[in-house]
Amino acid sequence: MDLGIINKVALVTGGARGIGLAIAERLVEEGCQVVAADIDEHAGHNLPSEVSFAVCDVSDESECEELLNAVADQIGPVDILVNNAGIQSVLSLEEATLEDWERVIRINLTSAFMLSKLVVPEMKRRGWGRVINIASMAGKVGGLTVSASYATSKAGMMGLTKSVARAGAPEVTSNAVCPAFIATPMTDPEMEAEYARQIPVGRIGRPEEIAAAVAFLASDLAAYITGEVFDLNGGLLMD
Repeated sequence: MDLGIINKVALVTGGARGIGLAIAERLVEEGCQVVAADIDEHAGHNLPSEVSFAVCDVSDESECEELLNAVADQIGPVDILVNNAGIQSVLSLEEATLEDWERVIRINLTSAFMLSKLVVPEMKRRGWGRVINIASMAGKVGGLTVSASYATSKAGMMGLTKSVARAGAPEVTSNAVCPAFIATPMTDPEMEAEYARQIPVGRIGRPEEIAAAVAFLASDLAAYITGEVFDLNGGLLMD
């Protein structure tokens, strides 16, 4: 099925590993010209040859600006922005420091604000754009297994999604994908089994399932959807 995004330029932050890698691969399959940005300069070897790789610390505003300028010069202006970059923290409220709090918020949330602020006006001028944010169920229920800083950053991502949806309308849509318990190469098999017992569908999710949701939200099929938070959690949270 043609999703209407052939030759669209897509930027996926945190795009060289885990969920970001799956998103980059899926968007390439749909015909996009994809740039995966990651802070780890060695992570580019994970990517298929069709995906361009850029090293970027998305918590640094100047690096974000340099990244977007480089993408525009080499490929074209960004049509699809996927704000996926993020870090986890499992520190308890008592253990967490202000430094931990500010680091998680800046990488997980402030980076999405900065990149959205930089790309949305140009998307509006061109008459088309998609912003897709990777949030988390933790943003709705608080940190079950993660810190207050992580949960707060993902709750903030949902609010940012709606604000960008209003600011970008009608030319640009903005939506969030809200996963819970997704399998990655680092997932402990014992913990995976424990999580699966709590989930109505009987298993944890796959990165490819998050990628499919992102591809849909980027597509012409989703042109009437904006400001929404899509849950992908196997029924663990039904709201």
